[in-house]
Amino acid sequence: MSQAATTRYERLQQLRDILTDVLDLEPGELTETSNFVNDHGADSLLAIDIIASIERDMGVHIPSEALPEMINLNAVLGLVTRYAKEADLDA
Repeated sequence: MSQAATTRYERLQQLRDILTDVLDLEPGELTETSNFVNDHGADSLLAIDIIASIERDMGVHIPSEALPEMINLNAVLGLVTRYAKEADLDA
């Protein structure tokens, strides 16, 4: 497995852990494309909790302007990847 694939897999697993915890789901309930609002009853307060947990556990800052993009696990993974790269470029 390539380094990029390993990193993606590790991020995905970390995010899955964060999201199942914040959304109070069983691991099997969360898919990469299940909609946080429609499928899991998430609201804006939970989205803020997700952002805070990502920053605390993964060290990646996602600005609140990105909240509307956080619709499912795949979207959050894309945001984490994007903002982690931006942080690396700024360092």
